[in-house]
Amino acid sequence: MNKQATIDDKPTQQKIFALVPLILAICVGLTIILDLLHSKFQGTSFYVSESFLFSSFWWLFLPLIYGQFVFSNLSKKKIDFILLTTIPIATHLFTYPAVVWLISKLFFSHTFEYWQTFNYELTTYSLILLIIYSFPLILFIYFKKKLQAIPNYSNQTKLLEQKRYITSFIVSDGTKRIAISMNDILFFSANSPYINIHHIYKKYLHNETLKSVSDKLDNEWFVQIHKSVIVNIKKIKSYKSRLNGDYDLTMADGTELRISRTFAPTFKLKFEKSHRDTTE
Repeated sequence: MNKQATIDDKPTQQKIFALVPLILAICVGLTIILDLLHSKFQGTSFYVSESFLFSSFWWLFLPLIYGQFVFSNLSKKKIDFILLTTIPIATHLFTYPAVVWLISKLFFSHTFEYWQTFNYELTTYSLILLIIYSFPLILFIYFKKKLQAIPNYSNQTKLLEQKRYITSFIVSDGTKRIAISMNDILFFSANSPYINIHHIYKKYLHNETLKSVSDKLDNEWFVQIHKSVIVNIKKIKSYKSRLNGDYDLTMADGTELRISRTFAPTFKLKFEKSHRDTTE
């Protein structure tokens, strides 16, 4: 897990941690109310202390669910999810009767037997344990993955800032290596396995593919007009239709090139945009 994803998860974790005690407090309250109503209808005695003691079943969810969420951040395999579910269930099953036995032994006039409470819990609360220790965990993991999948705006901005289009080309001129400005390049043409760089004064042979060069060019400035030609849109003098979907293009130095019908729509949009940007 990357650091940014962990940071982004914290608000969600805090909301869940705040919600869990509230839900459990409601469950404790409802347990006591249900015990009261049950005793009323059955005509049996009702003791708040005993009802509160047995509601300890709900108290145990708080530390165990918290532990689930904490350890789920370290979970990377399906087996981890199984362990994150079964260990809290088993812990709860054996801890609850122990808590009831200990508290009743210390503070009550009679002690509730461990295995009697265990059997009662097993038959009455098994499904509740399975649901509470599985579904919230599933939701927590699901939303955590959703948050991690959301592109981080600041990271995107940094990546965009890091991506700089080249402003010059280093080419060979005899025994020398010289830098030529992108503004002085008319067009690039494929000359497999090389490319030709058509400068306003000279043509250079460059050891690179047209595709790799294309990835470095500002696509608002340079546009592909043919599978083997990329032109500097600012160095175009004019273009006219051939009436068959193709176009003839004239560069500033008088060189004539063909615009393939495949690339014509994109070329026209960029040419018109460039013209608007220049005149506005």
